[in-house]
Amino acid sequence: MPFEDEDTRKVRTAVTGRADSDWPVFLPYDHDEFDRFMRGRSRDDFYCGTLLGGCGKKLTAKRYLDKKCHFAHRPPVHCRRTATGEDSADHLYIGQALQRWLSGQGYRRIKVGYPDAGQGPGGIVEVRFGPVARMIRVQLARMPVHQWRTARERLTDQHSLVHWVYGPDSGLAHNEVEALGHAIRFSCRTVSGHREVYVGTQDRDHQVEWTELTACRLTDQGILTPHLHAAPIGGNGSSDPVVFSLAPGSVAFTVDVDVPPSADGSVRRLYMADAQPVGSAVVRARISLPSGCPAPLPHKLYLIEGPARLTPLVGPDAPGADWLIHAEVVSALPQRADIRWPSLRPAPVRAAPAEPPLDATSVVALFREKLHVTARSRGLVNWETLVRHTGAAPADITPEERVRLLVALDYPRAEGKPVLSSLVKLAGERPGPAPFFKDVLTGIGWDPGLSPSQVERIWIQEREAAYAFAAPSEPTPSGPTPADLSQSEEALVAAFREHLQLVAHGRSMVKWETLLKRQGLRASAISDEDRVRLLAAVDRPYRRDRPLLSALVRVEGRGRSELFGAVLAQLGWKPDARTPTVAAAWRAERDRAYAVARSSARKAPAPPVVAKPSAAQAELAASQSAVVQAVRRALIDAARRQVCVGWHTLAAAADRTLHDLSDAARASILVAVDRPAAPDGVLLSSLVIAAGHAPVPYFDDILRRLGHPHGLRPIELGQVRKREMARAFEAYRSLDTKPL
Repeated sequence: MPFEDEDTRKVRTAVTGRADSDWPVFLPYDHDEFDRFMRGRSRDDFYCGTLLGGCGKKLTAKRYLDKKCHFAHRPPVHCRRTATGEDSADHLYIGQALQRWLSGQGYRRIKVGYPDAGQGPGGIVEVRFGPVARMIRVQLARMPVHQWRTARERLTDQHSLVHWVYGPDSGLAHNEVEALGHAIRFSCRTVSGHREVYVGTQDRDHQVEWTELTACRLTDQGILTPHLHAAPIGGNGSSDPVVFSLAPGSVAFTVDVDVPPSADGSVRRLYMADAQPVGSAVVRARISLPSGCPAPLPHKLYLIEGPARLTPLVGPDAPGADWLIHAEVVSALPQRADIRWPSLRPAPVRAAPAEPPLDATSVVALFREKLHVTARSRGLVNWETLVRHTGAAPADITPEERVRLLVALDYPRAEGKPVLSSLVKLAGERPGPAPFFKDVLTGIGWDPGLSPSQVERIWIQEREAAYAFAAPSEPTPSGPTPADLSQSEEALVAAFREHLQLVAHGRSMVKWETLLKRQGLRASAISDEDRVRLLAAVDRPYRRDRPLLSALVRVEGRGRSELFGAVLAQLGWKPDARTPTVAAAWRAERDRAYAVARSSARKAPAPPVVAKPSAAQAELAASQSAVVQAVRRALIDAARRQVCVGWHTLAAAADRTLHDLSDAARASILVAVDRPAAPDGVLLSSLVIAAGHAPVPYFDDILRRLGHPHGLRPIELGQVRKREMARAFEAYRSLDTKPL
């Protein structure tokens, strides 16, 4: 399809797995090819690879209908990568292709390197292999002749054989032709959404004959192409095996058992499988895949993508299989059957475990619970112990998932908020920053270039901050008592109910102490009997068809259903066949509360508008420009430091106390702060967090009063806030402090 998008700044290539991976991917331009490309992949799989000269940060695959699909950085963007076009990962494609090609010819100990000649990676590919020191040197970048001669002498002294290959634009190939009579060139072309490596033979007439790499073989004299005619390839009397190329996407298979790996350290694994080409019958085959490729599962149907070769198996090499399929890329189809391969029948899906695994939100909540206990005891906890606290096994969580979970635990980074991940270490290691602690710091906003000493200093600082934050506060005689509560019981119950509905929307639970703290009360202000009575009032009138929000409240140090059992007794609950025990009733009511909240979220009712401020509050929030300017200066300072702040910091900056500022007054102040920038400027109000590091509840009302889209669902509102927060960080990152 035609495209009008010719923006060369768009990123066309990435790597998968990790930032320093050498597994490249090229994103097809067309949206239909994009869909095929994304099969079996997620949008978190791609990185701006360091071997591409990139920043190492994650990339997002963007799908478009009217312009070319491309990768994009996630904000904020600070990448100095210069090569982003279709050919920007060709050196990695060449390295991978040479590794597969040499392995297919029986060579072992293959190591691929990408030396940096001073202009970043991408100009040179070096492949060392074999029991003796042997090398293929691919010179893609331009190089002065005298440097080339020096490099040839140096590499010849270090290796038994060195075979030189040149890129499509290298002028050194002409010097090679003068010396040897011919030169070998490499070039990559896009074929069906993949970058394929082609080999060219340049003669003295400067003409280049191109062929596929798979049609060539390696001899002691170098890479032998069909054009050189140095020896017959596949001719009569040749011992070379018969090999057929398979079209990408034409063969599917399902495995039943993997073949034990060979003892020679092979980089590939074999699997016995039923394979079926489109329009053909099922055959028994061995599937050869790279050892780094995830093992196929018997209950799934897989599609062979990318280049693949088919070789007949005869004699003792074919126990139970007729063919060997040598593939590089396979992907699992989302369905277990496909009309293109009607005879393939994957194995039945294994029964699901009795207890489904926790989702990431629940895991993070349990992590936080355990780490708060650890902080109160001023100790550290092993990662393995922390994982078992969630009911999972350490082997269930990969190192990458571990970092993602701990980043979610400590995100967003905010002033006065300790990094709880500083309390986590690996079993058997001495106390100190865990190996993954630097990655967690990077994920929540620290500079990725921190030195080990800086990481250790931050670890000590954040560990002590966590201890201080968790230290129990001593009750003071001036604390509130039931007799002088500022709210009536009816208002308190209504506030509890409203907050628990928000908790249900987040599919989480809340501590009783936190529930009271949100209302300005301490746990010591209400007795155990009053606690049960108030929570029962939250759920009155009690009906079987109405979820009980009190199931979302827990008390530190007690079982999750213990408090709920006392509430049920107050409500007159009786066991039945569906909920024969208190624990069963707790699980049922918790899940019902989540389900009702999710259902109401789909209806997307407009959130309540912040009450109109009183005259005194309006005067404080809007009329006193000194307060607004002080808050604005504090928010700009926070944006420069790339952190979020709470109202305790903003109130101190304005020489006020928290009791001076109601929610309505705070909303008015933030509206006044952001009004000069509305509707197109950055919103500094997005940097403000409430108690417990949660978003302020009136952010949607701020959007409404500033003329921005509002009335959003919670997840949409969170996305808007994160986007505005990133814009604020980017806008003030490099600005010098200026008087307002």
